[in-house]
Amino acid sequence: MNPPDLNDSLSRTLASWRVNPPANPNFRPMVWQRIRNHSRDTWAGYLRAHLLGWSVAAGLAIVTAGWAGHSVARAQLESSREQMVVNYLGNLDPRVMAKLRP
Repeated sequence: MNPPDLNDSLSRTLASWRVNPPANPNFRPMVWQRIRNHSRDTWAGYLRAHLLGWSVAAGLAIVTAGWAGHSVARAQLESSREQMVVNYLGNLDPRVMAKLRP
């Protein structure tokens, strides 16, 4: 544990510490000028400026959609495969069909 005099000196130092930045009289006009400059940007200009980010997002969306479609297709294939086996065995032997279908 810290000795009490160190805690007191830290408290006094923090209490006396103040930040007084100089005021910039052109701050507000500069902000509005930047807003006006960016409001003139077109959609194509925005895309050109952010091409890498949008390309990565589009690539991830395509990969995710492909993976999801593949998973759904695999599940449907498995389901139809099982149905085909049941139908085939049922057509071969009606006794098997009675056991396979409740």
